[in-house]
Amino acid sequence: MDDEINVSQQEIDQLTAGEKVQLQTFLQTEAQKSSIQKTVHELTEVCFKKCISGSISSGKLASKEESCMSNCVNRFMDSNLAVLKHLETLRANQ
Repeated sequence: MDDEINVSQQEIDQLTAGEKVQLQTFLQTEAQKSSIQKTVHELTEVCFKKCISGSISSGKLASKEESCMSNCVNRFMDSNLAVLKHLETLRANQ
């Protein structure tokens, strides 16, 4: 169910300064949520392809697969954290 909301520039111009700030904050929050969802999706896809060799018929991962998934997620998160820290350092030095 993709409900599309169309807002004209005229309607935006009629907002108060406070409402514009609220709208901007809302849009930033939604963009962050979308980014997190995208990252989780990518992480799931990469780690699943790497770690799951067969089908999951029992509803549980084999211990080897579970360990692989855990390690994959941890490495992915470590890599993202390292990249973010490096970008923050670059931004701070500008």
